[in-house]
Amino acid sequence: MRSHLLLTGALASLTAIGCVAPPDERPDAEAASTTATAVVVVERTTGPGEALRGDAVIARFVRVHQGSVDEQALRIAGAAWDLPAAGTCVAAAQDAAQPAVQPRSVDLLDVGVLTTTTLDGSSNAAKSTVLLPRSMPDPTGVVSGVFYSARSAEAFTPTARLQLHTSGGPDMPEGFRVDVASPHDVGDVRVSSAGGAGGAGGLDVGWDVEGVSSDVVYVDVIGPSSRLIARCGALDVGQLSIPATSLGAIDEGMVSVHRLHRESFRAKGIEPGEIRFDLARVVSFHR
Repeated sequence: MRSHLLLTGALASLTAIGCVAPPDERPDAEAASTTATAVVVVERTTGPGEALRGDAVIARFVRVHQGSVDEQALRIAGAAWDLPAAGTCVAAAQDAAQPAVQPRSVDLLDVGVLTTTTLDGSSNAAKSTVLLPRSMPDPTGVVSGVFYSARSAEAFTPTARLQLHTSGGPDMPEGFRVDVASPHDVGDVRVSSAGGAGGAGGLDVGWDVEGVSSDVVYVDVIGPSSRLIARCGALDVGQLSIPATSLGAIDEGMVSVHRLHRESFRAKGIEPGEIRFDLARVVSFHR
């Protein structure tokens, strides 16, 4: 479900342009950007209880042919981050409506072998995950390119450093290596009924916070058959109230609390790069 949010969006056709070719003097010629934006998403979900659903890692290397990679370009590439504002909730039907985008030329680059590695306290490799290139879905017959994805029993260790390494490929011959800090997992999540007429009030959701946090939190309310009912945004302050109007007629279900932690990086050919950790804990509720 989270992956669906992060992967949705229209797709543009991909065009490979050589950086050493003579400039095109035609009036409608576009200058290809020499840098790419990297978006790497690391996902982990635990619960209900101690169940661990396995980690997922998804990466895209995005380049546009004119200007810089903006929010619209990321939406076309399927890497936009659409969340409700803090303190608000959006019904699932509203959340599914994506802003319209104008067609643009966007490349999803092949950067060779991509590996994420957890480093121990001595900066030695402890375990690695190899991300395999996958063809971008092409329902219209006009899209080509690759994104990277993999599943792992444990793609990272909380608070350890995570290294990203590319070997270099057709679209970015020189590989790079960077490492960033991994965040804490989502701690204890508590859900209680906020009361109301007939016992059908809202929900009070609480979770543990490690010190002062600038992370973003979103909370999914999941009904029968794993159906998304609503999504609410919050600051990472350890508590959120979900109004009864956002819950509809459901009396029980699950709440999934997601902490989104972002780490930026710079590397040759990447301007900018970002690793997003989307860590979630799921608990059941009854009101």
